[in-house]
Amino acid sequence: MTMNQHPLPGAHPRTVVIIGAGFSGTLTAVNILREAKGPELDVVLIEQRPRAGRGLAYRIWDDSMLLNVVAGNMSALAEQPNHFVEFCQDIDPALHAGSFVPRRIFGDYLEHLLQHAERDSRVPFSRIQGEAVRLAPQDGPKRLRVTLADGQQLDADEVVLALGHLGAQKLRFADALHGSTRYVGNPWDYAAMDHIPAGRPVVVLGTGHTAIDAVFRLTSRDDARKIFLISRRGLLPKGHRTVPHPPHTAGFPAYLEHLPPTAFAHLRAIRREVKRRLQAGGNWRDVINELRPHTPEIWRRLPTTERRRLLSRVGPWWDIHRHRLAPTAYRRLRGMQQAGQLEVIAGQVLGMEDEAHGVRVTMRQRADGSPRVLEVAAVVNCTGPEYDLTRLTVSPLVTQLRDEGYLQADALRIGVEVDEDYHLLDGKGRKVPGMHYVGPMLRARYWEAIAVPELRRHTLQLARHLLAPRRR
Repeated sequence: MTMNQHPLPGAHPRTVVIIGAGFSGTLTAVNILREAKGPELDVVLIEQRPRAGRGLAYRIWDDSMLLNVVAGNMSALAEQPNHFVEFCQDIDPALHAGSFVPRRIFGDYLEHLLQHAERDSRVPFSRIQGEAVRLAPQDGPKRLRVTLADGQQLDADEVVLALGHLGAQKLRFADALHGSTRYVGNPWDYAAMDHIPAGRPVVVLGTGHTAIDAVFRLTSRDDARKIFLISRRGLLPKGHRTVPHPPHTAGFPAYLEHLPPTAFAHLRAIRREVKRRLQAGGNWRDVINELRPHTPEIWRRLPTTERRRLLSRVGPWWDIHRHRLAPTAYRRLRGMQQAGQLEVIAGQVLGMEDEAHGVRVTMRQRADGSPRVLEVAAVVNCTGPEYDLTRLTVSPLVTQLRDEGYLQADALRIGVEVDEDYHLLDGKGRKVPGMHYVGPMLRARYWEAIAVPELRRHTLQLARHLLAPRRR
């Protein structure tokens, strides 16, 4: 545990405990340290890993793994849009706002931010390496108590859950491979992928960014390996332009005003706008980029039934256009397809069997309903993070908070119920005093809450809320 300052004698600052030091937790701490005017808070950051700022996306040490957003859009500080670019140019002056840089560098940047915020702040700040396993109200001057796996306890006025992604989706048809080394259930376990025998094909389930990361890892270690990418629709992310344009900032798009509150009405309007831009010599990417700040408002306008329809019918198509690949990654992927090393299959996996020399995967192809059997060395599950709180089992803390009614899944099972100040909401829709959440499960309230531009805004707003004067 490290600490940069101690409270003044006789002072009793409010204690804020932040659980998790990935992007959201680190940046919440950074914003508090930067915004605080005096030692009114005592901030504690708890993280299982030894380094802060190294969430799933940024703990990769392979510099071929690039950010999927240009450096000019990756500043962690909303009021300093060139902050990350300046950090990159200190490393290499040739880097610029349009560069797609390695993810490792962004992890270095987050660590750098926290170190400087800690050094310059007047707020007492400490870091603890450990796992929080319980959070519960208590009587006394501090209303919450955090218990760690080693038995240590911390009392707090406010606790922020910044837990990041909590594991991959569990697949029923993979039960037959439970415990087998031929099934990699954690798509971020690169060590397990590295142990898959060389020279034999692999099935990767999913066709999103996590799946593409797995493809690159598997083929970097064995450049002749055949990969089968399988998902229900077989959709791959689109690529960024080689010279991306900064998004035009404007108010809510006029072409989306006065629409019926349905997913398809919005989809049709966006398609019309794309067609209009293309006819005027523009690019469809600009339409998607300009929508980014307004997706929470679109989400707010839709009733639950239409939100569900958007996620199931429109969502996959939105995702491949909205969450694009860096140009070099896109070209690498397409080159593998053209060479026959990568085959993308749209279909449904029916079952998997662990056999003497590998895994037998049985599926039904989407195009014509015909069956297909693949004999491969291993299967990697890249179907995406689990957002359904009722299915999560990997975190004792989440299990406890869910079972005791403090942490509620939303109606669509895609995130956590919170209010506008990021308080957890209980089963009756009441805020849970002192308990807050920030991170990707804000998608329940805002639809899109997984990327830097959205999360930097949420962490700043939460920090300012926590710094505001309180009444007990």
